[in-house]
Amino acid sequence: MLLTKPIISVLLLVMVIFHVPLVQATKCTEVVATAHPDYPPYHWYDGKQMRGASIDINRKIFAELGVPFTVTYAGPWKRVLHAAELGQVDFVMALKKTQARQVFLNFTENPIFPNPFAVFVNRNHHFAFEEWQDLQDRRGGKNAGDRYGEAFDQFLADNLTVEEAATPEINFKKLLAGRIEYFIHSRFSGAAYLQAYPEDGSIVILDKNINDGQIHSGFSRQSSCSQLLPYINKRYKELMEDGSALQFLEDNLLLWQQSVVKQK
Repeated sequence: MLLTKPIISVLLLVMVIFHVPLVQATKCTEVVATAHPDYPPYHWYDGKQMRGASIDINRKIFAELGVPFTVTYAGPWKRVLHAAELGQVDFVMALKKTQARQVFLNFTENPIFPNPFAVFVNRNHHFAFEEWQDLQDRRGGKNAGDRYGEAFDQFLADNLTVEEAATPEINFKKLLAGRIEYFIHSRFSGAAYLQAYPEDGSIVILDKNINDGQIHSGFSRQSSCSQLLPYINKRYKELMEDGSALQFLEDNLLLWQQSVVKQK
């Protein structure tokens, strides 16, 4: 039976009132992605372009989808997040999922990579670390904008004295100079830095992790491309399980080290 115009008008009004989507307003024709500019081997900016494991793995997935995938350098980490919040980019790759970020990012359900956080210290000022409380009454360092999971973020805010710096390199230099007593950073990313800049073995990673975290990717809630999430979720799970994700990390760790050697 055909619907009359008045009935159609009423149905449209009900849908608007209750926020029922009629159709996707705009089709996803391209994904503009970005990431932290200083987080090897996951991703980094080499002065000309963004590179890294998260870029390689997502480029593979979006090629499978047949959706053009463009990676852009969006500036320092806080500016990257702000760009996603404003809808200036579609997709932020490989970051910690937090409640605050879920306000403006629609995250993947499955992680893209493991990303445990660890404590880095000056070998000459080594201390025992078995639980979070061991960091109290010490001066710490962190990267501006980094998050470690809701529980530790709250513990840090309530109990720790931690200075922020714009880049991991600045924090490592502060650690060497004795300006901070520890630096909280990704175990994989920190290890990549130390392999490229060994600092004569003066910086060591404590055995116990802050957490055994994982990182996800997320679409800006202003992007029209979130409809691609089910496929991305499926592929993230498959690539983690078959070892491909870790292979991407290992390949890019080597690439990062080679790029640093060329710069020296």
